[in-house]
Amino acid sequence: MSNLLNKNSKKKLLERGPQISPANQFKLEAVEQNESMINESIKKVETKKAVSTEKKVTSVRVKKSTRDKLNALVSLNKADTIDELLEIMIDEYLSANILKDEKKQFDMVVELYKSKG
Repeated sequence: MSNLLNKNSKKKLLERGPQISPANQFKLEAVEQNESMINESIKKVETKKAVSTEKKVTSVRVKKSTRDKLNALVSLNKADTIDELLEIMIDEYLSANILKDEKKQFDMVVELYKSKG
């Protein structure tokens, strides 16, 4: 313990390396340009959303195998989205398998569901 009391308590000074400076200086004009570009892109997205009133998103419960088949068809570029693919499939089914009277009933039921939602 005597060694601890008698020890010279001189500390080494920190050796500093070369001074580091940032590669790019902050410029307020660049930030303002980015904000204006972001605002313009947001406005474009909002106008696209406003064009279609039926774009309300919901979910549908299907088996995983059905989901995988739908995703595979979209991956093969048969449609841009699953929603578009389902629209195509429904239209094809209606044109091939539904009679005129059933088509009228179908349209009435669809309108009923639209009015509820």
